[in-house]
Amino acid sequence: MSWKACTTVFFNVTTSYNNSYFFRIESKPFSATDPDKSVLIVVRVSLQCITDLPLRPEITVSCEMKEERPVSLNCSAAAPCPQHSPKLTWTLPTLFTPENQLQENSDQTKSVLSTVTFTPSHLHHEKNITCTAVYPLGTSNKTAEHTMTLNVLFSPKNTSASLSPAYPVSVGSCVNLTCSSTANPPVTNFTWFQICGGKPTRVASGQTYTLNVTVGDVGMYYCEARNDHGIEKSMKVLLAIEGQQPLTCRVE
Repeated sequence: MSWKACTTVFFNVTTSYNNSYFFRIESKPFSATDPDKSVLIVVRVSLQCITDLPLRPEITVSCEMKEERPVSLNCSAAAPCPQHSPKLTWTLPTLFTPENQLQENSDQTKSVLSTVTFTPSHLHHEKNITCTAVYPLGTSNKTAEHTMTLNVLFSPKNTSASLSPAYPVSVGSCVNLTCSSTANPPVTNFTWFQICGGKPTRVASGQTYTLNVTVGDVGMYYCEARNDHGIEKSMKVLLAIEGQQPLTCRVE
Protein backbone atom coordinates (compact mmCIF):
# COMPACT_ATOMS: atom_id res chain seq x y z
CA MET A 1 0.00 0.00 0.00
CA SER A 2 2.86 2.40 0.75
CA TRP A 3 4.03 1.95 -2.86
CA LYS A 4 0.56 2.78 -4.19
CA ALA A 5 0.93 -0.13 -6.60
CA CYS A 6 -2.03 -2.50 -6.66
CA THR A 7 -1.63 -4.11 -10.07
CA THR A 8 -2.10 -7.86 -10.43
CA VAL A 9 -0.91 -9.75 -13.49
CA PHE A 10 -2.29 -13.19 -14.43
CA PHE A 11 0.06 -15.43 -16.41
CA ASN A 12 -0.88 -18.57 -18.34
CA VAL A 13 -4.57 -17.75 -18.25
CA THR A 14 -7.01 -20.70 -18.56
CA THR A 15 -10.80 -20.98 -18.58
CA SER A 16 -10.69 -21.36 -14.80
CA TYR A 17 -10.09 -17.60 -14.66
CA ASN A 18 -13.64 -16.90 -15.91
CA ASN A 19 -15.15 -14.84 -13.11
CA SER A 20 -15.87 -11.41 -11.70
CA TYR A 21 -13.06 -9.82 -9.72
CA PHE A 22 -13.40 -7.22 -6.98
CA PHE A 23 -10.72 -4.99 -5.53
CA ARG A 24 -9.94 -5.68 -1.86
CA ILE A 25 -7.56 -4.01 0.54
CA GLU A 26 -6.12 -5.93 3.46
CA SER A 27 -3.90 -3.97 5.81
CA LYS A 28 -4.16 -5.24 9.33
CA PRO A 29 -6.13 -4.50 11.32
CA PHE A 30 -8.20 -3.02 8.46
CA SER A 31 -9.74 -4.61 5.37
CA ALA A 32 -12.25 -3.48 2.78
CA THR A 33 -13.80 -4.67 -0.49
CA ASP A 34 -15.36 -2.47 -3.16
CA PRO A 35 -18.62 -4.33 -3.97
CA ASP A 36 -19.85 -1.81 -6.55
CA LYS A 37 -17.02 -2.13 -9.08
CA SER A 38 -15.75 -5.33 -10.60
CA VAL A 39 -13.88 -6.66 -13.61
CA LEU A 40 -15.36 -9.54 -15.60
CA ILE A 41 -12.80 -11.85 -17.22
CA VAL A 42 -13.98 -14.13 -20.01
CA VAL A 43 -11.40 -16.52 -21.42
CA ARG A 44 -12.05 -17.89 -24.90
CA VAL A 45 -10.53 -21.14 -26.07
CA SER A 46 -8.38 -20.57 -29.16
CA LEU A 47 -8.46 -23.14 -31.94
CA GLN A 48 -5.45 -21.66 -33.70
CA CYS A 49 -2.12 -21.47 -31.95
CA ILE A 50 -1.16 -18.38 -33.91
CA THR A 51 -3.76 -16.33 -32.03
CA ASP A 52 -1.83 -17.07 -28.84
CA LEU A 53 1.27 -15.38 -30.20
CA PRO A 54 1.91 -11.69 -29.43
CA LEU A 55 1.31 -9.19 -32.18
CA ARG A 56 4.44 -8.50 -34.16
CA PRO A 57 6.05 -5.08 -33.65
CA GLU A 58 5.68 -2.47 -36.39
CA ILE A 59 8.61 -0.66 -38.01
CA THR A 60 8.11 2.80 -39.51
CA VAL A 61 10.58 5.19 -41.14
CA SER A 62 10.55 8.91 -40.35
CA CYS A 63 11.27 9.99 -43.95
CA GLU A 64 12.55 8.84 -47.32
CA MET A 65 15.99 7.28 -46.96
CA LYS A 66 18.78 9.11 -48.78
CA GLU A 67 22.50 8.51 -48.48
CA GLU A 68 24.33 10.68 -45.93
CA ARG A 69 21.07 12.07 -44.50
CA PRO A 70 20.09 11.07 -40.93
CA VAL A 71 16.91 9.03 -40.65
CA SER A 72 14.97 7.64 -37.70
CA LEU A 73 13.58 4.12 -37.52
CA ASN A 74 10.71 3.55 -35.10
CA CYS A 75 9.61 0.20 -33.72
CA SER A 76 6.38 -0.03 -31.75
CA ALA A 77 5.02 -3.03 -29.85
CA ALA A 78 1.80 -3.36 -27.86
CA ALA A 79 2.22 -3.40 -24.08
CA PRO A 80 -1.01 -4.89 -22.69
CA CYS A 81 0.65 -5.19 -19.27
CA PRO A 82 2.75 -2.02 -18.80
CA GLN A 83 4.37 -3.47 -15.66
CA HIS A 84 5.64 -6.33 -17.83
CA SER A 85 6.16 -4.48 -21.09
CA PRO A 86 8.06 -6.14 -23.96
CA LYS A 87 11.76 -5.58 -24.46
CA LEU A 88 12.60 -4.31 -27.95
CA THR A 89 15.90 -5.08 -29.66
CA TRP A 90 17.21 -4.12 -33.09
CA THR A 91 19.32 -5.95 -35.65
CA LEU A 92 20.89 -3.34 -37.93
CA PRO A 93 23.87 -3.33 -40.35
CA THR A 94 25.40 -0.38 -38.49
CA LEU A 95 26.25 0.90 -35.01
CA PHE A 96 23.31 2.45 -33.17
CA THR A 97 22.02 3.64 -29.80
CA PRO A 98 18.27 3.06 -29.31
CA GLU A 99 15.93 5.26 -27.30
CA ASN A 100 13.04 3.41 -25.64
CA GLN A 101 9.90 4.74 -24.02
CA LEU A 102 6.47 3.61 -22.88
CA GLN A 103 3.71 5.63 -24.51
CA GLU A 104 -0.06 5.86 -24.38
CA ASN A 105 -2.01 5.47 -27.61
CA SER A 106 -5.09 7.40 -28.67
CA ASP A 107 -7.32 4.47 -27.58
CA GLN A 108 -5.70 4.58 -24.09
CA THR A 109 -3.79 1.36 -24.65
CA LYS A 110 -0.04 1.29 -24.01
CA SER A 111 2.85 0.47 -26.30
CA VAL A 112 6.64 0.49 -26.19
CA LEU A 113 8.44 2.65 -28.74
CA SER A 114 12.09 2.19 -29.68
CA THR A 115 13.78 4.74 -31.94
CA VAL A 116 17.11 4.40 -33.74
CA THR A 117 18.70 7.29 -35.65
CA PHE A 118 21.52 6.67 -38.10
CA THR A 119 22.96 7.98 -41.35
CA PRO A 120 22.54 5.48 -44.20
CA SER A 121 25.00 4.98 -47.04
CA HIS A 122 24.65 3.17 -50.34
CA LEU A 123 26.10 0.10 -48.61
CA HIS A 124 22.94 -0.16 -46.50
CA HIS A 125 20.67 -0.42 -49.55
CA GLU A 126 18.67 -3.70 -49.63
CA LYS A 127 20.02 -4.73 -46.22
CA ASN A 128 17.52 -6.27 -43.80
CA ILE A 129 16.72 -4.79 -40.40
CA THR A 130 14.76 -6.54 -37.67
CA CYS A 131 12.95 -5.36 -34.56
CA THR A 132 12.29 -8.08 -32.00
CA ALA A 133 9.81 -7.84 -29.12
CA VAL A 134 10.29 -10.21 -26.18
CA TYR A 135 7.27 -10.48 -23.87
CA PRO A 136 7.90 -11.78 -20.33
CA LEU A 137 5.19 -14.30 -19.39
CA GLY A 138 5.88 -15.56 -15.90
CA THR A 139 8.83 -17.92 -16.08
CA SER A 140 8.92 -17.97 -19.89
CA ASN A 141 9.03 -15.50 -22.78
CA LYS A 142 7.24 -15.12 -26.09
CA THR A 143 8.89 -13.46 -29.05
CA ALA A 144 7.62 -11.64 -32.14
CA GLU A 145 9.61 -9.80 -34.76
CA HIS A 146 9.28 -7.60 -37.84
CA THR A 147 11.84 -7.55 -40.65
CA MET A 148 12.02 -4.98 -43.44
CA THR A 149 14.45 -4.25 -46.28
CA LEU A 150 16.08 -0.82 -46.45
CA ASN A 151 15.53 1.25 -49.57
CA VAL A 152 18.31 3.86 -49.65
CA LEU A 153 18.38 6.41 -52.47
CA PHE A 154 21.91 7.19 -53.67
CA SER A 155 23.84 8.73 -56.55
CA PRO A 156 25.79 6.56 -59.05
CA LYS A 157 28.59 4.47 -57.54
CA ASN A 158 31.34 2.23 -58.97
CA THR A 159 30.99 3.75 -62.43
CA SER A 160 33.31 2.10 -64.92
CA ALA A 161 33.95 2.11 -68.67
CA SER A 162 35.12 -0.86 -70.71
CA LEU A 163 36.15 -1.55 -74.30
CA SER A 164 35.45 -4.61 -76.41
CA PRO A 165 37.82 -5.56 -77.87
CA ALA A 166 40.35 -3.96 -75.50
CA TYR A 167 43.45 -4.55 -77.61
CA PRO A 168 44.58 -2.24 -80.46
CA VAL A 169 42.18 -2.45 -83.40
CA SER A 170 42.40 -1.59 -87.06
CA VAL A 171 40.60 1.21 -88.88
CA GLY A 172 37.16 0.05 -90.00
CA SER A 173 36.67 -2.48 -87.23
CA CYS A 174 33.80 -2.34 -84.68
CA VAL A 175 34.38 -1.41 -81.04
CA ASN A 176 31.81 -1.32 -78.23
CA LEU A 177 32.28 0.97 -75.24
CA THR A 178 30.12 0.00 -72.25
CA CYS A 179 29.41 2.03 -69.12
CA SER A 180 28.26 0.35 -65.92
CA SER A 181 27.15 1.90 -62.65
CA THR A 182 25.13 1.16 -59.51
CA ALA A 183 22.50 3.68 -58.39
CA ASN A 184 19.09 3.94 -56.73
CA PRO A 185 16.99 4.89 -58.55
CA PRO A 186 18.80 3.41 -61.57
CA VAL A 187 20.95 5.60 -63.80
CA THR A 188 18.78 7.66 -66.13
CA ASN A 189 21.53 9.03 -68.40
CA PHE A 190 24.90 7.79 -69.61
CA THR A 191 27.19 10.23 -71.47
CA TRP A 192 30.44 9.46 -73.29
CA PHE A 193 33.43 11.78 -73.61
CA GLN A 194 36.62 11.59 -75.65
CA ILE A 195 39.76 13.35 -74.47
CA CYS A 196 41.11 15.47 -77.32
CA GLY A 197 43.99 17.89 -76.80
CA GLY A 198 43.66 17.43 -73.06
CA LYS A 199 39.99 18.51 -73.10
CA PRO A 200 36.89 16.28 -72.86
CA THR A 201 34.52 16.34 -75.81
CA ARG A 202 31.03 14.83 -75.58
CA VAL A 203 30.69 12.22 -78.31
CA ALA A 204 27.63 10.10 -77.45
CA SER A 205 24.91 9.20 -74.98
CA GLY A 206 23.64 5.80 -73.88
CA GLN A 207 25.03 2.96 -71.85
CA THR A 208 26.73 1.46 -74.92
CA TYR A 209 28.63 3.44 -77.54
CA THR A 210 29.44 1.58 -80.77
CA LEU A 211 32.15 2.81 -83.12
CA ASN A 212 33.09 1.86 -86.64
CA VAL A 213 36.64 2.91 -86.03
CA THR A 214 38.21 5.77 -87.98
CA VAL A 215 41.61 7.40 -87.52
CA GLY A 216 40.07 10.20 -85.43
CA ASP A 217 38.60 7.78 -82.87
CA VAL A 218 41.94 6.98 -81.28
CA GLY A 219 42.38 8.27 -77.71
CA MET A 220 41.08 8.20 -74.15
CA TYR A 221 37.38 7.84 -73.30
CA TYR A 222 35.30 7.98 -70.15
CA CYS A 223 31.60 7.95 -69.29
CA GLU A 224 29.40 9.79 -66.84
CA ALA A 225 26.43 8.19 -65.07
CA ARG A 226 23.62 10.38 -63.74
CA ASN A 227 20.40 9.98 -61.76
CA ASP A 228 18.24 12.35 -59.71
CA HIS A 229 20.72 12.27 -56.81
CA GLY A 230 24.01 12.97 -58.52
CA ILE A 231 26.61 12.14 -61.13
CA GLU A 232 29.84 10.13 -61.25
CA LYS A 233 32.64 9.80 -63.83
CA SER A 234 34.40 6.59 -64.73
CA MET A 235 38.14 6.07 -65.08
CA LYS A 236 39.53 6.64 -68.57
CA VAL A 237 40.03 3.81 -71.05
CA LEU A 238 42.28 3.88 -74.12
CA LEU A 239 40.99 3.10 -77.58
CA ALA A 240 44.18 2.17 -79.41
CA ILE A 241 44.40 1.92 -83.18
CA GLU A 242 47.19 0.01 -84.83
CA GLY A 243 49.83 2.44 -86.06
CA GLN A 244 48.11 5.55 -84.61
CA GLN A 245 49.08 7.78 -81.68
CA PRO A 246 46.45 9.18 -79.21
CA LEU A 247 47.39 12.74 -80.23
CA THR A 248 45.79 12.21 -83.66
CA CYS A 249 42.23 12.08 -82.22
CA ARG A 250 39.42 13.93 -83.89
CA VAL A 251 38.74 17.50 -82.70
CA GLU A 252 35.27 18.92 -83.48
